[in-house]
Amino acid sequence: MYIIAHRGSSSTAPENTIAAFDLAVQQGADYIELDIQLTMDQHVAVIHDDTVDRTTDGSGPVRNYTLDQLKKLDAGSWFDERYAKERIPTLQEILERYSQRIGILIEIKHPKRQIGIEKAVVDIINRFSYSRHIMVQSFDDTALQRIKADAPSLRTAFIMKPSALKLTKRKLAVYSSFADCLNMKKTMINRWWIDRIHSFGMDVFIWTVKDQKTANRIKKYPIDGVVTDHPPFFQKKK
Repeated sequence: MYIIAHRGSSSTAPENTIAAFDLAVQQGADYIELDIQLTMDQHVAVIHDDTVDRTTDGSGPVRNYTLDQLKKLDAGSWFDERYAKERIPTLQEILERYSQRIGILIEIKHPKRQIGIEKAVVDIINRFSYSRHIMVQSFDDTALQRIKADAPSLRTAFIMKPSALKLTKRKLAVYSSFADCLNMKKTMINRWWIDRIHSFGMDVFIWTVKDQKTANRIKKYPIDGVVTDHPPFFQKKK
């Protein structure tokens, strides 16, 4: 089972920053998960929200900033003053720093409001060696279909909404045409769904574990990966 650090080790460092990703590596995570948004000048920035208000000292939509302007924002003090020097990284910077060290799970946020983001992501990933350990995920099936059309060998994960409980054979056949993995909310998990998804050749990931009690429950299931704010919940035995 892969340990996937949600926005890095986001329980102990500011999310989607180098500090959080470095800590996830140190804690033995198998993947870092991150979120991306397009800047005004079409750079791919690593930030969860479509505004900078919550996680920086700036305000307004990410799309209203150039990359140079984003880089001037403090992306760490909101979490703790120790992280005042943290800045918003780009996807390019993340791949350069981590692609040979840890798996990377890239979530495309709001693709309908970010025209061209799928191509931008594929273009950046194409500068690096493809591997099983670079994946793109989204709640948007159309975005993943575009990814697969441009880069058939790039692994993808479809994030399931909690309302999507009826995983019929017909639905699973469609999902398996553009997704290598289904990423399900922790409350959706049961052995029957896991076995059925596996029978269609897809992996099963679970999101997002935030406490040890839930972690202990999740460990009992034959899933392929778990997204967590705190990788040590799933510390592997040496």
